Amino acid sequence: MQDYKDPRQWLPKMTRRRFFTSAGAAAVATSGLSQFAAADDLVRVDENDPTAKALNYVHDAKTVDAAKRASDRYCYNCALFEGESDDEWAACGIFPGKAVAGQGWCSVWAPKAPK
Repeated sequence: MQDYKDPRQWLPKMTRRRFFTSAGAAAVATSGLSQFAAADDLVRVDENDPTAKALNYVHDAKTVDAAKRASDRYCYNCALFEGESDDEWAACGIFPGKAVAGQGWCSVWAPKAPK
């Protein structure tokens, strides 16, 4: 009969390789969780937020002077918008942890790559 008083007898040996493999797998598994957060779970960007003001962000792109914005530029068709084109609100790469309006706009707008 084995002596179970010493846990080292029945626990698997933790090697450097096993530690880093398990830590790497955990990091990969949790890194994509923010992509699956619903826009309803995110705080909406406040137009008076200092970063939003610096980038001229607005919830309604139609309120932006035509000289500043081409008529076809909205958050929903920006490369940094993490939602679908018909999403009312979605995450944005410029505002981590916050949602922007699909009909919004800011001066960092960049075209989405064609699919």
